[in-house]
Amino acid sequence: MWHLLERLGDRVWRARLGARIEALTDEVFQVLRWVLMVAFARYLSLSHPGWLLDALYWGLAALLFGYLAARLLLRPELPLFAPDRRWKRLAQSAANLLLCVGIFTALLWGVEAVTGAVVSDRLTAIR
Repeated sequence: MWHLLERLGDRVWRARLGARIEALTDEVFQVLRWVLMVAFARYLSLSHPGWLLDALYWGLAALLFGYLAARLLLRPELPLFAPDRRWKRLAQSAANLLLCVGIFTALLWGVEAVTGAVVSDRLTAIR
């Protein structure tokens, strides 16, 4: 505890910590913004059926996947182990791709669950 209090007194350490927290919140905000756009498009496609709104939803979902892929694959990957050999680099990339697909699937599942509930609630309230 005392070590943490000492570090909080250090200006350079606080500035680095602040920059890391700011970068993290910026990334989280970007993902939330994309998810809200995809959710709104899904809400529109469920409440007003038509191929154009479905295409908008899938287009925005593809852009969300592209953003996640850019964040998790194209920038420095999340390290699992030291990639000193070719097979480790390939395993690292495959693991990060699976992580990206898993996060994307979870986000779309959540969007589908929430927007489906909202649409069914709205349709019930109208009747």
